[in-house]
Amino acid sequence: MISRLAEQYDIKSYSKKQNLYQEGKRPKFLYYLIKGKVKGYKTHEDGKEYITDIFSAGDFIGYSALIENNSYDNNAVILEETEILHIPREDFLQMVYGDINVANRFIRIITQNVKEKEERLLNLAYSSLRIRVARSLVDIHRKYNTENSSNPIEISRDDIAHYVGTATESLIRTLSDFKSENLIEIKDGKIKILNEEKLNTLLY
Repeated sequence: MISRLAEQYDIKSYSKKQNLYQEGKRPKFLYYLIKGKVKGYKTHEDGKEYITDIFSAGDFIGYSALIENNSYDNNAVILEETEILHIPREDFLQMVYGDINVANRFIRIITQNVKEKEERLLNLAYSSLRIRVARSLVDIHRKYNTENSSNPIEISRDDIAHYVGTATESLIRTLSDFKSENLIEIKDGKIKILNEEKLNTLLY
């Protein structure tokens, strides 16, 4: 499916910190991330940022607003050099409504996305900071290591804090604790997970 689409539509290159779309704008395209990283986020009235989604190669972006015929309810910004396939809104909707296989694929994507967000909300509401940071590190690690599990996490401390839902200073203290417990390694600003299983099953 993707190889066929790549022959039909434009693939555009983006640089770090470029906006892909903004909250309140009407969607014109379905985006398919071929290479790179993108974050989806909301900004609260007090100016604080909360990361709602992290996207990596192989992810579709912006489909909810298209299917619901609504404006975007969040923002998306590029985290590193990125290549994105642009599928026009009308063509995407025609594929969804005209091909049961395409429709089923996006139903599965949406269902999984809802499940993951529910789990994150429960984690934010009821878990300690250590558990929230640990599980967020595992989430990000798995998101960016579908092929090579040894890749370190290359995301700013601020972005990880916004994903966890805590202050950057609190995140840094927790990362230092994890480092002293040999759960992670920090080198050149990059975080490498040494014990994924233990991080994912912390009890306190």
